[in-house]
Amino acid sequence: MKVSFVTKGDAIHPTIKDEGILKIGKPIRDVNEFYSSALNGVDPSTFSAENKSTSDYIIPVNPEKILCPALNFKTHSSETNQKTPEFPYFFSKFKNALLSSNGQIMKHPGVEKLDYEGEIAAIIGKKTHNVSKSNAQQSIVGFAVVNDVSARNYQNQFSENLGKNWIMAKAADTFLPVSGEVFIGEEEEFDIRTEVNGELRQSGNTGDMIFSFSEMIAYLSKNFTLEPGDMILSGTPSGVAASGKFKFLEKGDRVKISSRKIGSIDNEIA
Repeated sequence: MKVSFVTKGDAIHPTIKDEGILKIGKPIRDVNEFYSSALNGVDPSTFSAENKSTSDYIIPVNPEKILCPALNFKTHSSETNQKTPEFPYFFSKFKNALLSSNGQIMKHPGVEKLDYEGEIAAIIGKKTHNVSKSNAQQSIVGFAVVNDVSARNYQNQFSENLGKNWIMAKAADTFLPVSGEVFIGEEEEFDIRTEVNGELRQSGNTGDMIFSFSEMIAYLSKNFTLEPGDMILSGTPSGVAASGKFKFLEKGDRVKISSRKIGSIDNEIA
């Protein structure tokens, strides 16, 4: 089931399409309130038909934590000539990076070699701490399409003692567009397709992930608690501009990332 969210007055409402008809659910205080309850299933009968303008749709996530694995696709590891990691290695993004599915990605002053990374984000539906790999799947409520926008000139700044400059490279404003719809349901092998100005750049599948969502959740939850709404990204398949096969993004370029089961994003570089 695909779910999106709209505002109506001071309230937020989940919406679904049931047999082609847009239906609106009961008001909620925050999207994470919906995700907490959706782990037990979503009952379409609690939604009523509504003629609603798309102008009131909101970004469907409100995470406390956005956790992103570096080098988590076998094909991406191969194209960058880097050794497959022995354990999940994460960097973070923050709420300021969130962007609507059709918003403009900002090429900030100082940003060079602007790159795309088509990914899938797993959304946490319940408080999770020290969970096993076999039980970690039960913490996932749904999935969104995202773009892990990256400034490679910052990312490749390297300190022998401190490593890469991850935050400046990855956590800038607008550097995480999110699909307007979220797929509520169990994990499967989601396809990922990235196009720039209509040219296919990436075509992959989450079956190529080195560490599964369950493995990453189990690993992360050893040391801190995941909360409803937190996002765990998948990593990206091969085909990024940093591979040397494609041009980096410039003002006016359009990046479309899609997954058939989930939805899509389509953002212009500004």
